[in-house]
Amino acid sequence: MHLPKEDFRTFLTVKQNLAPESIRHCMSRLGIINRWFADKELTKENVEKFFMELKTKGLKNNSLNTYHTTFCQIRKYCQDRGLPADFYDGFKAYKKTKPDILIFTPEETEKIINTPLTYGNFRGRDSSFLDFRYRTLTMFLAYTGCRYSEAADLQIKRLDISAGKATFINTKTNENRTVYITEPLISNLKQITEGCSPDDYVFRNAVEKHIHVTDYSSDLKRRARAAGVTKRTFPHNFRHTYITLMLESGVPITEVATLVGHKDIQTTYDTYMHLADKTLQKAAMRHPLVRRNVNPTEIVRTVKETLENLQLEGDSRFVFSLSETSDGLKFSLRVKNK
Repeated sequence: MHLPKEDFRTFLTVKQNLAPESIRHCMSRLGIINRWFADKELTKENVEKFFMELKTKGLKNNSLNTYHTTFCQIRKYCQDRGLPADFYDGFKAYKKTKPDILIFTPEETEKIINTPLTYGNFRGRDSSFLDFRYRTLTMFLAYTGCRYSEAADLQIKRLDISAGKATFINTKTNENRTVYITEPLISNLKQITEGCSPDDYVFRNAVEKHIHVTDYSSDLKRRARAAGVTKRTFPHNFRHTYITLMLESGVPITEVATLVGHKDIQTTYDTYMHLADKTLQKAAMRHPLVRRNVNPTEIVRTVKETLENLQLEGDSRFVFSLSETSDGLKFSLRVKNK
């Protein structure tokens, strides 16, 4: 059995109308499936053996489901092309498990962004410019909470620097979504897109092409090590971090879900709310009957945390001071005169 790759890609793109990221996942799995079935027939028995081998290798349910999805698409392809398609009858998806979610502290994120790496020459050209491009991509992921594929596929014409926003059209939900950007990310984006065509990617590799996720992931892990960050590091960490910090800062879950492109708010709740206990506790304390019985020192502590989360002390645009007294807080805030 050997499924023709390009014909399968065309089927997924045209007839199934899958999102680019979904197509990439299917094509990646198809390559592994084609190699395994190179000298075997596509039968129920062999498909069972294939999955048994994956399980023996230690693949978890979430990973097994990526192969399940691909086999479902292969079956639809075979049905469409008039080929035998009963090889996957009776197979069901595996029960999903919640993945371990690792988040960075704001300090760890800044360390990763601000840690430079050195690169050698590429085709006789000094490739040190790549460090700035990769760091800007990391900053974009951290500041917007977008998926890696959304950032990697972003074209310059979808970037409105003057308005401080970017629009994704190739999203997991097939719905356009806007994210908002500020300095210093805006200045970095201006620099890496200057003189480029509107159809060019915002983030490009040494040959001005799409940055593949494996290349970026490798660079990111190297940069994290250099920054002294010991946590397991993947591009999706920045999305987990963005969502968790937003929730802990008190941003309503409905707004967070919209910002990050969760079509169903239940996805946001199920995945992240257990990581944001402070948010739930603070929400419970807002009830009028509860609040009047909350220890005043707890309310003072909540106000202090809210002010500290704004990180005004390190913001050069403001003159800010905050001190704790024996019975409360003293703080002042004013815009710094230019």
